[in-house]
Amino acid sequence: MSRIFTQALTRLQLVIIIVIIVIAVVGGAIAALYRPTAPTLTPSPTPTPVITTPMPTTPPTTSPVVERILRVSFANVPYPDPAVGSDEASSNFLANVYDTLVYVTPNLTIIPWVTERWDVSSDGLIWTFYLRKGVKFHVTGREMIADDVYFSLLRLITIGEGYAYLLAPYVDMNKTKVIDQYTIQIVLKKPYGAFLWALLRLYIVDSELVKQHIKRPGPYGEWGDFGREWLMSGEKDAGSGPYMIKEYRRGEAMILQKYKDWWNAKAFAPNAPDTVIMYGFTDPSTIRTLMARRELEITDQWQPLENYEWMINNIKYVELAKLHGGQEFYLMLNSQKPPLDDIHVRKALAYAFDYETAIKQINPYEKRAITVAPSALLGWCAPPENITYDPQKAIEELKKSKYWGQFDKYPIDYWWVAEVPWEERVALLFKSNVEGLGVGLKVNVIKMPWLSVVEALSKVNTSPHIVSIFVQTDYPEVGSMLMNRYHSKTYGTWMQNEWLYNYQPQLDRMIEDAVATLNTQERYAKYCQVMNYIFNLYPSIYLYEHTTLKAYQAYYVDWPAAKGNAPYLILGLDLEYWRINVYPEKRAELLK
Repeated sequence: MSRIFTQALTRLQLVIIIVIIVIAVVGGAIAALYRPTAPTLTPSPTPTPVITTPMPTTPPTTSPVVERILRVSFANVPYPDPAVGSDEASSNFLANVYDTLVYVTPNLTIIPWVTERWDVSSDGLIWTFYLRKGVKFHVTGREMIADDVYFSLLRLITIGEGYAYLLAPYVDMNKTKVIDQYTIQIVLKKPYGAFLWALLRLYIVDSELVKQHIKRPGPYGEWGDFGREWLMSGEKDAGSGPYMIKEYRRGEAMILQKYKDWWNAKAFAPNAPDTVIMYGFTDPSTIRTLMARRELEITDQWQPLENYEWMINNIKYVELAKLHGGQEFYLMLNSQKPPLDDIHVRKALAYAFDYETAIKQINPYEKRAITVAPSALLGWCAPPENITYDPQKAIEELKKSKYWGQFDKYPIDYWWVAEVPWEERVALLFKSNVEGLGVGLKVNVIKMPWLSVVEALSKVNTSPHIVSIFVQTDYPEVGSMLMNRYHSKTYGTWMQNEWLYNYQPQLDRMIEDAVATLNTQERYAKYCQVMNYIFNLYPSIYLYEHTTLKAYQAYYVDWPAAKGNAPYLILGLDLEYWRINVYPEKRAELLK
């Protein structure tokens, strides 16, 4: 009983305590409701304190980094193998992706590049190059060594395409050797006055990387396919130059990205492009549309004149670059196809063409070409005769030919390159001039895609009577154009359609002797003799010393060559050479 009573008492005490606490809390709250409000005190004015610690704020919005991009169009997508490509697009690609032993300054002086220096023997046959250290290849990160130079030279000469003709006749690979890791000795079979110029086209590949991708068996004996299939796939490059392959869209575009570990990165322009897209199309409406949308920065050089004029007149900030270099536009005459196998017919065609109209009405920016090579080249000389439009002289020459009176049996096929629309106008003018002589000559004007032209010119029997083609010099001497255009070593390439079999032994000897001459002035004198010999064979019609026209987005692209502040000779769209800057923020402003 007492225990139960005690527990009940304890519970009652606990309830009483809780009630007292609740009454106290409620009473306090009610009192607070009726408490008078304290007066607001206004402080006397004092200086605003300087806050030295950062106050919490909303993080600022960071503007996204805009990629510096440069998009350029060409007649075709580059051939990515440095032992294969030599056309304009390929040459531009190679000059940006691969390094060479030597380089050239804007004033046409040869300087060391991945070689620090060189020695040459008194007879001009033994050249020793000392490589700089620390040159890295894109894919493997390997350091370039003398073995890579040797391998690149062997590969180029063995494959025998692209720019091989500049070195193959001269380099003795049996005597050329690696001295040590950074020294290579290149031995020549005979003196070569333009040897250092030719080395501008020896693009050095990562030999270990290429060897990993050689397929056997192949056309090059123990070397299988020499890694050609892999390099041509464009999957990766094997270079060490300022740019590297990012993506290759076969038949559409080659996409390059800046190589941040390039050994000569200080040579980049301050705002050099991060990405370069090389498109392979020239369709005028496509080019016009892309330029208007600001989706193309520099056009190809093959647009109809009216397309250039439309762009510069209708698209704000688009300007026309007029680039003077070492290109010439030829009507190449196949000397093996009747009736062009008769020198009198070839000479007559030269007199029959209206050069003045071809410039004034078709390409007013061009300069008239009058002989075998452009006048801008070192060693150039004037021809024996300045040929002009003279229908009467043309007829007189035709009367001397063995085909007189039967020209209707020998129609002439004239091919023009489909990717260069204005070439059709040249072809139609030629047709009108020649058929207008009234002697039975007939000209068939035929539109041909570039790749079909390249394939057809590989054999004399598939080559047309006439094809119109621009040819670019490989180094700024006349000897380069002589070798490109008229030496038998370039038979089967797109650079010649003349097939001068009847004159070739003597012509080859003359060209080789001139190019081999070490004394500069003597070499130039021999160039002149060869030029005049070729001129008198009338193997080509010389039309334009080409002024390369390219429309470009001047508000976005700072391009010294377009302003006449840098040459457009030899290396074309070599971005380091051009010193191009791009400003994406300016493009962004226009696109708002």
